[in-house]
Amino acid sequence: MNRSLSSISIVAVLLFVALAIEPRSIRAAVDRVEVQTRAIVADGASFGLVGPYVRLSGRLYYSVDPESEFNAAIHDLDLAPKDGRGHVTFSGDFVLLMPLDPERGNGRLIHDVTNRGNMVALGRFNDAQGRTGARTGVDLGNGFLMEQGYAVLWTGWNWDVLPRTNTLTIDLPIATEEDGSSITGRVIGEIAPVRPMSSARHVGLGAIGYPPANWLSQRARLSVRNAGADTYDPLPRQSWRLGRPIAKANDDQTLRDPAWITLDTGFEPGRVYRLTYTARNPPVTGLGLAALRDALSFFRYEPRDSVGTANPLMTQGGTLPSAALAYGHSQSGRALNTMLWDGLHVDEQGRMVFDGVMIDGAGGGKGSFNFRFAQTSRHFSPDIELDFPTDFFPFSTVEQFDTITGERSSLLSEARRLNSVPRIFIVNTSTEYWARSASLVHTDTLGTTDVPPDPSVRLYVIAGGQHAVGTSAQRGSLVHCRSPLDHRPVLRALLSHLDAWVSLDRAPPASRYPLLSDGTLVPAEAYRAVFPDAAFMRTPEGPFSPPSLDHGAQFSDAGIAEKVPPTRGALYGTRILASNEDGLEIAGIRLPDITVPLGSHTGWNPQNAETGAPNRLSRWFGSFIPFARTVTERNATGDPRPAITERYISKDDYVTAYAEATLDLANQEMILGIDINPMIERAGLLYEQVLSHTPSDESCGFTTVQPQ
Repeated sequence: MNRSLSSISIVAVLLFVALAIEPRSIRAAVDRVEVQTRAIVADGASFGLVGPYVRLSGRLYYSVDPESEFNAAIHDLDLAPKDGRGHVTFSGDFVLLMPLDPERGNGRLIHDVTNRGNMVALGRFNDAQGRTGARTGVDLGNGFLMEQGYAVLWTGWNWDVLPRTNTLTIDLPIATEEDGSSITGRVIGEIAPVRPMSSARHVGLGAIGYPPANWLSQRARLSVRNAGADTYDPLPRQSWRLGRPIAKANDDQTLRDPAWITLDTGFEPGRVYRLTYTARNPPVTGLGLAALRDALSFFRYEPRDSVGTANPLMTQGGTLPSAALAYGHSQSGRALNTMLWDGLHVDEQGRMVFDGVMIDGAGGGKGSFNFRFAQTSRHFSPDIELDFPTDFFPFSTVEQFDTITGERSSLLSEARRLNSVPRIFIVNTSTEYWARSASLVHTDTLGTTDVPPDPSVRLYVIAGGQHAVGTSAQRGSLVHCRSPLDHRPVLRALLSHLDAWVSLDRAPPASRYPLLSDGTLVPAEAYRAVFPDAAFMRTPEGPFSPPSLDHGAQFSDAGIAEKVPPTRGALYGTRILASNEDGLEIAGIRLPDITVPLGSHTGWNPQNAETGAPNRLSRWFGSFIPFARTVTERNATGDPRPAITERYISKDDYVTAYAEATLDLANQEMILGIDINPMIERAGLLYEQVLSHTPSDESCGFTTVQPQ
């Protein structure tokens, strides 16, 4: 009897010690990692001194403790189903790229936050084209991240993205009432067609949409307004239906697809349509942000999961990362903003999951990521989509008083409370100032006073840059050709600086952004007063200024929008980068395309008259308006800007000046040495194409430069 008790006591002690050593068994975040595929990428190509890379993919099985203080910000978490431990469980996709020989890597991990389920970093840092799956040499582009030795992680976090090839998804639990019945609530969708159509999507890019509680409900509403107007007029309920026609001849049946709506009279370009209806079964959307946190926490800190499976980074002689970085562009950058705002960058053990973060192209705001019936894949455009629940707020990284809402806060208030402020790069282009209110990052809410960033933050602005790098051979629905300015060399340099700041404690270059105090950040009227005055320029009236939105008393604390659509309040005061007489911005990081120009590069591009909304700006693209080639051509078009032949004697003269500007930017450490020659080569090709393009040709193929 005594022996049995002694044995039990020994077992108990050993179990206690095991639990103390392995805290994940009692406080899990990633319960289990399941590797489903493992393959060498790019046909075994070697990336510099690092060698070949291997791609692992599979599922991560998460477990979140609703009682943890670190999960308190997740709305509706208490209404999710729980397992026997009282935890909320779910799973999502992951992909990991890592050196085949981990000892040849640099020991750092980058978590590339997917954008609507798609990989982003390979396009932004590696110049990869299209929707990449990180398998082939084409997918990996120029191989920059691989040659640097990074391990790169992608995980699913958007509940509402359509499953497609190369798209990472997640299955989030559904919130229910305490008695187990379905939760319902009003949701909103908006449509701004640029061409006539009978059926249209009212949800975000590639999104699924919430199923209606009743497909035929008479409480559903569709209303319409003209572009630029504030008042909506209701459309008869019998004139429209949720869903879209089945693609069969002589078949008027409607497919019950919650992402679509069909209008008998058709959707007219230039008008804005607003749909509201009662939906059911909201996922606990904030768990998507928890998944980002916990996936990175696992790969950053844990040698194995709760059942003993090794962290993939620990296989083949690998080690845990010495540092972790997070990167997000556009929507995924706003997701990182929201994580910081809610303190969801700190895991259930109180550990900060990333040491440094680059928030790229997010502008001024969070997103639809953590409240009931959130639509994570909503995109955003000036003049439309102001009514679905989202947040503009005093975005500055130091605390300030919001004179519009009467609240005092900053992006980093919760991070400071948790004593977990990472090192942060906030990068925006000119387009974010016109279409996404980026000036709110560094001014007060009225746009009257500069607000410098927190010491842990650097702000960098790409002068003349556009949200999405890339051109098109045609203007499409836009007035001007898209800008060929390629700022990805700057992103590569900034990533290197962020890494050095985190890994070596080496201070990065000073922030580069426009200021009210020196006249480089201005209101629209000041911008227009200097910008070249010519009829063909089509200068916009001004940038988007977001209104404050009142979603009801429960929205802030409980994440429940009672007012759908919300009540609009006062406008925030947004400002834009000042321009010179050439139509080129004078503050921020000025690439050689701006200092040695062939035309005006702007962050704005209006829609053309055929869209019915010619004052609406593109959400993604800026403009390239080339200079006249000769004085005769300039006089014929009334262009006030000096012609190219007035600026440069020859192509050699232009390329020499461009090369000097490129070397100067490299000396400023704003581009890397590896990008100097490709940039100069590309500039020479663009010069030839601009000089061969006649003004009467409306096509834009001359802006597409592909160095061999």
